[in-house]
Amino acid sequence: MPRLKNLKHLPGDLAVLLVKAKGEAAAKIHNSLQDRSPWFTGTFSTSWQIKGAPITASKPRRGNVDDKSFFRKRRARRVPTKSPVILTSLSKSLYIGNEAEYAGFVINKMESPYEPGQMYEDLFKRKARTTPKPNVPNWYDVYLLNDFLTADMDKGFKSVGFKIKRTYGRFGALN
Repeated sequence: MPRLKNLKHLPGDLAVLLVKAKGEAAAKIHNSLQDRSPWFTGTFSTSWQIKGAPITASKPRRGNVDDKSFFRKRRARRVPTKSPVILTSLSKSLYIGNEAEYAGFVINKMESPYEPGQMYEDLFKRKARTTPKPNVPNWYDVYLLNDFLTADMDKGFKSVGFKIKRTYGRFGALN
């Protein structure tokens, strides 16, 4: 007759795995956002943070904003830095946000603080050199609403041993 395993440690073991998975998923999301973010001066794409409290958008842009030639210079996109894995209890939230003071503009949710009345989508209308992945004004919404966010969460959970049973199609989970 097979021996039954003692399950008294199961809740604690599961909690430890879930804490690690949450931290890994946040790191994968953070890394993905760094990679997908537009790159002009490098401020925005390097300003993504993972914290235990909401992130305040207060970090000024690098470079002289009044010097228009500053934005015409070619700058190489940097490879995203390896994102930190932050472990918090299951009852605490983890926040992933951008500290750049113009973050709302780059996700096309508010006007530019540098050119009043201009939205991020206006850059596309005037054929400005833009760099998000995908190269569309609503790149952030594409990330959030088209399985990219969910896929990054799944990668985090897989990295600690969870098995993911669903597959992704163009419009959502297939299973």
